[in-house]
Amino acid sequence: MNKIMYLLNYIGDGGSEKYVLDLMESIGPEHCILVYSIPGPFLKKFEQLNVPMYRINMRHPFDIQAAIQLKKIIKKEKIDIVHAQFLRENYIAILAKLLGAPVRVIWTYHVNVLMPFHLKCSNSFFTRYNDAIICISQFMKQQLCQKGVPEKKIHVIYNGVADPYPYPYTDVPLSQRGPKKIAVIGRLSKEKGQPFLLTSLQKLKALHPSLGWHCDIIGEGPLKTELITMIQELSLGEHVSLKGFQDDVIKEYTEHDIIVIPSENEGLSYVAIEAIAMKKPVIATNVGGLPEVIVHNQSGLLIPYGSEEALAASLAQLLQDEKLYHSLAECGREHYLQHFTFSKMVNEVTTLYRIPSSC
Repeated sequence: MNKIMYLLNYIGDGGSEKYVLDLMESIGPEHCILVYSIPGPFLKKFEQLNVPMYRINMRHPFDIQAAIQLKKIIKKEKIDIVHAQFLRENYIAILAKLLGAPVRVIWTYHVNVLMPFHLKCSNSFFTRYNDAIICISQFMKQQLCQKGVPEKKIHVIYNGVADPYPYPYTDVPLSQRGPKKIAVIGRLSKEKGQPFLLTSLQKLKALHPSLGWHCDIIGEGPLKTELITMIQELSLGEHVSLKGFQDDVIKEYTEHDIIVIPSENEGLSYVAIEAIAMKKPVIATNVGGLPEVIVHNQSGLLIPYGSEEALAASLAQLLQDEKLYHSLAECGREHYLQHFTFSKMVNEVTTLYRIPSSC
């Protein structure tokens, strides 16, 4: 069976690291190795897989020294496929290939980032040496085509999650749950939109003072201090709590009624997929790949990013309309089963690897 090297610059705690962990566990750790540059929060999770791990300094996309080190590891470990997760690692893997490493290089484009003109030109050269490029949504494919990548190289493969629904859970009617619980799950950072959420919640409170609700913001990140200040200034202390990072995220879905994704930028959201799999109605911004998961008035509600009026109105609607609430929950679950299962994702990725899938 082919041996696969996964390449990550930084081992963070986001969707791309979860993606790599999921693939390693599915394919079998004995067939995988990990090469990374900067340790981070998920390092222990990778160590628990007991896969060979190498650390090399990947300073920039054109780092020849890193490519030479990578080539040596490829030879030592008899690697067949290098699966890179971001542009820097992809370029370094291709440089190793150009230096003589006999590997196939696959790149997954997880996050839509601005690229200056010189990188768009570089893409048209470097990506000709990619055997395949995975985009996690149709939106991301469109963006990558605009960045100099040939369309024929690109395969859209949606992220998938293992079905969390069998998790022990009592489906109590909405009308019997008391004050409704709203959750926002994700890194506390500008692109995730928590400040927009808070100003919208202030508007919800002002327009519908009799509605009972509480919002938990789940996650850690650089905006934490700013969010604490905003909660105080907007007089939302009784309605909003910062819960920090929660390791058992599925438990958070069971304990909340509505999931909000107020992102300014989103390639494809694991939170959206997990929420609809758990039959939780989602209100999300109409950005990036989110409309491919949250189909308006079917698997959830979409609003324009920055429209406090639209977010407040959508929350008020879901807090009061139980029929709509359950309709979105059921349709969301069906949308998950059709498009975002873990087995579907793994089957499509392993097809590109040209190896049998275990799912």
